[in-house]
Amino acid sequence: MERLLICLAALACIALGIFMLAKPELCWKLEHFLDTIGGEPSDWYLTVTRLAGVLFLLLGVGILLFLLVELICSLAF
Repeated sequence: MERLLICLAALACIALGIFMLAKPELCWKLEHFLDTIGGEPSDWYLTVTRLAGVLFLLLGVGILLFLLVELICSLAF
C-alpha cells in the first residue's frame, strides 16, 4: 500500500511538471487570479516556472525508477 501511494505521488509530480512546462501562463493565472486584473507574468516568472516543471518531472521519474529497481531487486533475490 505504501508503494502505491509513493507511485501516485510520483505520477502527481510528473503531471505537475508537465503542466508547469507546457502552460506556465496558466500557472500564473491560477496563482494570481484574486490578486490582479489583466496582469501578465514576467519573463523571469515563466522561466522559473518552467525550471520548476523540469525539476518536478525529474523527481517523479526518479522516484518511479527507484521503485522499479527496488521491485526488480526484490524479485531477483
